[in-house]
Amino acid sequence: MGNSQPVFAFMSRLIALMSVLAFTSCSLFEQEVEPPPRADDKIEIPEGLSSLSTTIEVPLDPMRRALEREIPRRLYTISKSQADCIPSQRTEVIGIAIRSPTIRCDLTGQVNRGSLSLRGSGRDLIVTMPIRAEVKGSEIGGIIKQETATARANVTARVRLSVRKDWSMRGDVDISYSWRQPPTVEILGQKLTFADGADERLRSVVSKLERTVEREIAKLDLRGKIAPVWERGFTVLSLNAENPPVWMRLTPRALGYDGYYASRNALSVAMRLDAKTEIFVGDEPEAPGADYLPAMAEGGNGQGGKLALALPVIAQYSVLEPVIERALAKRAERVFKVPAIGDRMIEVQSVSAYCTEGNRIAVGVEFKAWKPGEENDPATGTVWLTAKPVNDANSRKVRFVEPEYQVETTRFTTNVIIEIAKTRDFSSTIEDALTQNFEDDYEDLLAKVDRAIAETELGDFSIATDIDRVSTGSLTAYGEGLFLPVSADGETQIRYAPR
Repeated sequence: MGNSQPVFAFMSRLIALMSVLAFTSCSLFEQEVEPPPRADDKIEIPEGLSSLSTTIEVPLDPMRRALEREIPRRLYTISKSQADCIPSQRTEVIGIAIRSPTIRCDLTGQVNRGSLSLRGSGRDLIVTMPIRAEVKGSEIGGIIKQETATARANVTARVRLSVRKDWSMRGDVDISYSWRQPPTVEILGQKLTFADGADERLRSVVSKLERTVEREIAKLDLRGKIAPVWERGFTVLSLNAENPPVWMRLTPRALGYDGYYASRNALSVAMRLDAKTEIFVGDEPEAPGADYLPAMAEGGNGQGGKLALALPVIAQYSVLEPVIERALAKRAERVFKVPAIGDRMIEVQSVSAYCTEGNRIAVGVEFKAWKPGEENDPATGTVWLTAKPVNDANSRKVRFVEPEYQVETTRFTTNVIIEIAKTRDFSSTIEDALTQNFEDDYEDLLAKVDRAIAETELGDFSIATDIDRVSTGSLTAYGEGLFLPVSADGETQIRYAPR
């Protein structure tokens, strides 16, 4: 009995110590671990506009045909009796001043035009109308039965265009004409001209041409051509159908006019479209609502054909999950070297990815692990890796800094799961998968943007673009997705081709 007390005390302490160890063991290996909290913050896209400066080609053929149709070939006829063909003239005979009588005649004839020409030269539209006149003078002074004079003239209209704030067009027309070969004959040693009779009617032809040109300029109806295109500009374009789906959303803000240039067969109108342009990776975004065509924007830069796009590239986390899962599954075909516990094989069962607090990405990988040859006794659980994605300026290579690990397990296997997760081999597979996804997919993303714009027809307009310079900002994780700000510059051409 004397020795029972110390033995009892020792056993009590041993039981207590074992109880503490058992409790500690449970807290270490059976502790419930909640997944990292989900962030729900929206992507903060800086307000900015893309400027799409383009040149719209308006062919001159429709206007040329309209003028040809509206101006008749026979401009007018001449029929005037007892016209003053040769006016009275003062002469001296033997020092005596005398005045010859006015010689009268009957004038008849016709004035016809040739083919109209319409061409551009810088800021001028030039309409040229060749005229051929044939004038007959009969019963000239009661002496000469008839004389015929032919003449040629050119009527030239120079038109300067202007565009009003409401997108209507007007033309300032300046018309002149001159006789290349005036209607003149020589009778009794004197030149008899019929120009006065021709000029009187020719002035009315010039007025008609001026009114016709002004009317056809108004018919260009620039607003009517632009408005439907403006409305259709509020759209979502598919850049890539799948793996992953990529979308571009256009939201026009303003439309400006930067002048025009007239060439031989076309009117090149420089336009500037200011639009919000967004790139989405994943689900198709909602199309923006269309607004009415606004009044012409002020402040043109005169640099037609320049493309400057602000492209917020947004990747949804659901797109990244299969990328990570495929990479881990491929790596799982080989043994993982785990220094603390020895070699292990793994099998990935699921992957989850989302944004957590502090603009960090949370990646949850559920998998089972076993010693080679002992697949029937696996450790199972989910490891959560949270880290902050970063990239260098103008680089799509993603790095993950400040990594942290948590483990959910269903058996006393926390140490096995976390030791595997902590290996550089495991974490680098996840990082490389995301890096490769951004680097490879991004390389052709701008080509898809370029191609989507170039292959898109909006009504009577065809668009051709070429992106030649790209810069990227800093990658940031938001609850809504991964956000990479991108700017692209290049050249673009929009041609108007009415069907």
